[in-house]
Amino acid sequence: MNRYLIPAALSAAAAATMAASSEAQAQTASPTFSLEATTDLRERGLSWSDGKPALSADATVPLSQSVTLDLGAASLRDSARHGGADLGLTAAPEISLLSRGGWTLSAGATGHVFVGASGLSYGELNSTLAYAIGPAQLAFGASFAPSQKAIGGSDLYLEGNAALGVPGTALTVYGGGGYSTGSTRDDALAADRVRRLRPGGSYWDYYLGVEHQMDRLALGLRYTGTSIGDDLAAGSGTGRYLDRDTGSRLAAYLRFTP
Repeated sequence: MNRYLIPAALSAAAAATMAASSEAQAQTASPTFSLEATTDLRERGLSWSDGKPALSADATVPLSQSVTLDLGAASLRDSARHGGADLGLTAAPEISLLSRGGWTLSAGATGHVFVGASGLSYGELNSTLAYAIGPAQLAFGASFAPSQKAIGGSDLYLEGNAALGVPGTALTVYGGGGYSTGSTRDDALAADRVRRLRPGGSYWDYYLGVEHQMDRLALGLRYTGTSIGDDLAAGSGTGRYLDRDTGSRLAAYLRFTP
């Protein structure tokens, strides 16, 4: 899934920067894969697994020196947010536009498919600017979903993220936040479907986490919160896609990378 730019992703961006700085490195990198179990699958401060434990798998397939394909699958636990879907799938091609002096700039698109729900799949355009220096990484991203019936309009998400490897330890601390806003289509279903990604309208989200790397395993804790009002976070109101799991939450996860 298109989750936060967590330490694994930021570290990958840093590694890509160093690799691309050498003109002599002509071979395409190998595919990578990870499997993660979490107590609550959350995207942009909102639960995508109905507040329940979930499993997700992610793979990155390099197609050339500058083009990669990210693939993901996650259990959604019949989430009301996505019409009772059982499984969420993503496909995200990305092209590297710049890699120089620790900076990387990339652009791409992400398609979200929800298995078990009808007419709720949608697509986004993405861009990311990242900078790595020593054990620290910064990343800024923007995702824009043009107006679509599946999400009741358009959606724009702006985010900033940072990660720092603690010297002399296997710990990484990280955090960040983002802002979601957009438009609403002029039809009867739009207001209901807008609640999928923007309950109560535009909002801020933030997160703070710590991760411990153990060879091929990573164990982490992540706290997330939003500016969404307490009434919506408690699940008041009506709507087919209204989900009560929009409040603050501390989630644990375990990730395996072969």
